[in-house]
Amino acid sequence: MISLFLLIILLSIRLIIDLDLGFHLRGGQWMLENRSFHKFDVFTYTVNDHEYIAMYWLYQIILFITYKLFNYGGISILNSILLVIVFFMIFLRMKNHNIRPGIISIIFLPALFTMEIRFGVRPEIMTWILLLCMLTVLDQYYHYGRNHLFLLPIIQLFWVNLHGLFIIGWFLLGAYFISKYFHEHKFDKKLFWWSLCTILISLVNPYFIKGVLFPFYLFTRLQCSNIFKGAITELTSPWSTKALANMPHLPLFIYYAFVLISFLFLIYTWRKRKLHEFLIIAAFFYISYTTVRNLPIFIIAAMPIIGTGLNELLSKGKLNFFKKNIPGAMRPAAFLLTGFIILLCIRIVTNAFYAGRRGGNFGIGIDEKMHPVAASEFMNKNGLRTRFINDLNRGSWLIWATKQPVFIDGRLEVIQEDFFREYEKSYQRNGLTELINEYGPRLIIFDYSYPEAMIWEIQLQQLPDWRKIYWDETSVIYALNDYRPDLEAINFMKIVHKMGVDTTTNSDQIWQLLQRPDRSRFIAWLKGFYKYNYFPAELGRMAYYASVNLEFHASELLYFEFLQRTDQNHYAAYIGLGTIYMLTGQLDRSLYCYERALKQNPKSEIAARRIKEIKEYLGNKPLLYK
Repeated sequence: MISLFLLIILLSIRLIIDLDLGFHLRGGQWMLENRSFHKFDVFTYTVNDHEYIAMYWLYQIILFITYKLFNYGGISILNSILLVIVFFMIFLRMKNHNIRPGIISIIFLPALFTMEIRFGVRPEIMTWILLLCMLTVLDQYYHYGRNHLFLLPIIQLFWVNLHGLFIIGWFLLGAYFISKYFHEHKFDKKLFWWSLCTILISLVNPYFIKGVLFPFYLFTRLQCSNIFKGAITELTSPWSTKALANMPHLPLFIYYAFVLISFLFLIYTWRKRKLHEFLIIAAFFYISYTTVRNLPIFIIAAMPIIGTGLNELLSKGKLNFFKKNIPGAMRPAAFLLTGFIILLCIRIVTNAFYAGRRGGNFGIGIDEKMHPVAASEFMNKNGLRTRFINDLNRGSWLIWATKQPVFIDGRLEVIQEDFFREYEKSYQRNGLTELINEYGPRLIIFDYSYPEAMIWEIQLQQLPDWRKIYWDETSVIYALNDYRPDLEAINFMKIVHKMGVDTTTNSDQIWQLLQRPDRSRFIAWLKGFYKYNYFPAELGRMAYYASVNLEFHASELLYFEFLQRTDQNHYAAYIGLGTIYMLTGQLDRSLYCYERALKQNPKSEIAARRIKEIKEYLGNKPLLYK
């Protein structure tokens, strides 16, 4: 277990990429400065008549105080400590169920890989901790008669002021109470009165009855018809094709396996199960079925079910194969598991674990390649205090870093469905123009890295009154031509040069370097154990954006720099270069790059199609690269 907890610690130490961090920090700062709770929104100019019911207000204050004392690094460490507490409590709960240590280890590892996709700086981690606290108190009372029920109201008091899913606590109380009545055929007065006190103490929050009713609004997002569910990835069902297309497959497949195995073990051991176990696993499966963000809640409930099921399987006398062979295999299996975990820990520290999946980075503090840190500094340095339109991804950080009212941000409970529909229309033809006409911004700032952003980009390119004044790895800023004329329109090549990219390299030199053979994947994998790995996703984003702006040489240089800096998958860079060369009429080079892309990804339909098109066009003409 020591190696497993080392793995948990290392997986929890990662640069902060969570887009909501900004509004949480600003929210905590605002409350302390104004000595008031949030009431109506003060962070946007579009929905400032909307109520802001921040059931995570205490989390925001804790986060801001941590930042003031220890900067962003302190937030990383705090989050890591909270995650270690979560898994330590899971371990204790499984141990209290008399689950064998070897079985706990076997269950922990896959569970960790599903839960780690939600290891960000989010208030939902407080729900995991308080959920486990309540389960522990109820288990101790139900199974062992240990009366610590007085802790339930205290747990709920923290829960209702830390996260909006505190209503799960009500469900747990009801499930255990019904189960006790069902099995013992008596009305448990102690549990009833402490449960009633726990429910009533939920009213002790800054919003009183509105706060108590708030989770019921959150549950509307679980409905398929809700606009947020269709637009926000974390609200997608893990069983949907969208989740499979946009998420790592391993965590999803582990979740599917946990669902299947936990239900099978419930059926297999149903005579020994209590009613509350069926109720909890069914309810938590439902909320995990509806949205990806709730996967850890189901995993937390499923782990003891699977553990006790495996215990039962091994103790059955009639299953002689398991009884005789598995215990003897546990020691070598433990050595193998420990070795695997140690190797994995090494790859996490060298960042190879994250580079290989092209997302996240090991470390402490903020990931400046994911947040508009530099863009915000540019706005502050140049005194750009004016009305602007921003996209959803940028709003949270701009609230925090510029201290200006934003157009929209990730507080969906404030934004609400009607305004979000208006925002979504901007990604239709002339939709952004309509927003500009209605709100009269003088700046537009957005994250250009996702497909919908290109719709804004195309619309802005067709508006002669707007110019680009800023561009970096995360964001682009447009300004009206008559606003701050002292700020010149950007020069792509100058920006690329300032990034440290050699802009004197010409296309012929790049072409010679591109024809180098692919690096050995095995050697690249081995380097992950002794050399720091980094996947420069931001260079790929910038290269693509430059190509959309027909800045082909800048794009070419950025793609080349991308290829130079990583041993990881080069597929996207070759596709991008193939497109550039096709658009500039360099079909021989385009064909070569598409063939390299197809070699990297044999299933690539776009590469195969472009290769066919170019070969048909060239006919029998000789190919220069051959």
